Amino acid sequence: MARNHGFTIIDVLALGAVTLTAAAATQPILQDAKQQSMATTNRSQHKLISAQQGIFIAANDGQFASANVTGWLSTPGPDQDPSLFTGDTSSSTPTQTVDWITPLLGDAFGWSDNRALRTQQLLEEVRDPRNTLYNDGLFIGGGSSDSQDFIDANALGGFRTTSYLAPAAFQYWGTPMPGGFIPGQGTVTGDAQVWLKKFGGVPYNFGGTTAATIHTPREYRPRVENIGTSASQKVMFADGTQYVEFDGLTNFEVGATPGLYGNFVSGFFAYENESSYGRTRPGILASARRPGFSGNVDDRVLFISFYDGSARPVSVTNAKARPDWWAPTGSEWVSLDGVAAEASDQYEVGDLLP
Repeated sequence: MARNHGFTIIDVLALGAVTLTAAAATQPILQDAKQQSMATTNRSQHKLISAQQGIFIAANDGQFASANVTGWLSTPGPDQDPSLFTGDTSSSTPTQTVDWITPLLGDAFGWSDNRALRTQQLLEEVRDPRNTLYNDGLFIGGGSSDSQDFIDANALGGFRTTSYLAPAAFQYWGTPMPGGFIPGQGTVTGDAQVWLKKFGGVPYNFGGTTAATIHTPREYRPRVENIGTSASQKVMFADGTQYVEFDGLTNFEVGATPGLYGNFVSGFFAYENESSYGRTRPGILASARRPGFSGNVDDRVLFISFYDGSARPVSVTNAKARPDWWAPTGSEWVSLDGVAAEASDQYEVGDLLP
């Protein structure tokens, strides 16, 4: 009699068990490989932006793309004419005064002349691949002549959360200090009228509540020679998510001339209430509300690009322990209120950051 070479039900069940066991065994490997792939892509994005910033610096006498350089189209700071930014302009026009990324990449990527569509492209094409989230809504604020463009774009495709932030301490001019007016060395108390007469507006400066923890050098300007003694120890930009929060929802700021940080700049990293890096909102961190090595916020990992062109992964804990990374050399430590213990254990009030 011929031998039956078919599968029995026992064979099928056994094969299924082996397949499921193999799948369970390989799943962590596949997940790890996927994470590694996304981390590699994220690092490539960092290198791309850093390289373009380096080209910009070389072509602009040491100045780097920033709120007070590329965002200064008519008058300094947020007081300039918003019509220069809104509606249809060019692929490299900043989407906001504080947008330092579009001037570096807009032309090369062929982004839209329309500000709303260009913003959508920027957030989609220049991002950490782990950033799969979209903002919950739009923050219209005081309004803008092209707000409807953003409303229409949001209805069609939405706006992703920001992936990369530049520290304001490097983007803005030095901290104002009491005293008389000194041309070329920053705004000081009572000098607003001088700057208004000279430029028609007041530059973004690291003063007021933004300087509650540190005072940057008064003569600081967004020039590569002013950042500090070691370019490998100064942050050009890092993974991060800027947003306007209402009732626990993240909202993308539409205005072309934001008064403070807008969508692409962050405050001082060592300040515990700096939500851009996931402290007061543990669910939102480093562009994707994602966990790192564990569920602990401080164990999560940021990619950080430095002014020497290097990019490296750093845990939030270690990043908080290096406040000198996030501000120019010579910045004065002025307060311990709300400062991460990792930083406050190293400095006393009045100390200068290296």
